[in-house]
Amino acid sequence: MKTGKISENIIKRSILKTIDVKSAARATDCALFTGYVANESKPECGAHALIRAVNRCVQNGYEPTEVSMSITMPVSMREKRLKEILQTLRKAVKEHGLNINGGHTESVEGLACPIVTVTVAGKRVYGICEKTTIKPGTAIVMTKWMALSGTVWIASENGKLPTERYPSFILENALDLEQFICIRNEANIAHEHGDTYMYACGDGGVFAALWKLADRVDMGLEIDLKSIPVRQETIELSEVYDINPYKLRSDGALLIATADSDGLVERLHKEDIPATQIGHFCEGKDRVILSGDERRFLEEPTQDEQVGVLCYNGKSGHKQSDTED
Repeated sequence: MKTGKISENIIKRSILKTIDVKSAARATDCALFTGYVANESKPECGAHALIRAVNRCVQNGYEPTEVSMSITMPVSMREKRLKEILQTLRKAVKEHGLNINGGHTESVEGLACPIVTVTVAGKRVYGICEKTTIKPGTAIVMTKWMALSGTVWIASENGKLPTERYPSFILENALDLEQFICIRNEANIAHEHGDTYMYACGDGGVFAALWKLADRVDMGLEIDLKSIPVRQETIELSEVYDINPYKLRSDGALLIATADSDGLVERLHKEDIPATQIGHFCEGKDRVILSGDERRFLEEPTQDEQVGVLCYNGKSGHKQSDTED
């Protein structure tokens, strides 16, 4: 494609027809709405960017209603790839019942892969929890598993696992975890339970999410490392690529502050949502990780472990480029 905003013909045949826009903002440059706005930008996978923005909305007590999307592409990318991205976005938009209010597509020089930026807006349906309501002893419940979205990403982007080391179902099970990336159900259950202070895990993994949660409430915390839930598929993939799963992207896991952890966990389990208490808030500012008799401090988040995986010293599988047939 040529540098700059894509042509009207491509817009009509590859974007408007693909996403089947039905809103007041079809093919226009503006739309007005009120409410909470969550913005996410991700390379390659537009559907994941949309789900992450939806997650940010629901964790703050808003019902997602509107979405706008921007796709920035390498000039070498083919129109076929654009259609594929839009098809995944269209599916996600329909699944979440959103209205598309606008978007933008452009190709630029020097870009290695397409970047999808998604903005989701919503209306408030639950009350706000002030951080002053979080006290020492308030429990921290975690839903699903750490490194969930990172496990899916690695499995989909890094070719085949060494079959002499692991059976094929490990990879298949890892890919199946994609269905758990949205936190909408558990966030709504937590809000209805009266627990409105929560944080959706994402880049940097569960360790980064715990750090940010403590930062937000300006308190310390103690976390039992062995209580943090993890899938066997994540363990296997982490060993293959020599990465730290605690720092691997964890969209799909939700941290919830609650005064009634037993009641919340029970309600989540009734809806078949895995959940467990992994720790609690405490006085001071120390962020402590406990593992048996070992006691260490949580480190400030750095770059996500996943970033280096896709080019990991030749260990990763071959990923066909957008310019290849």
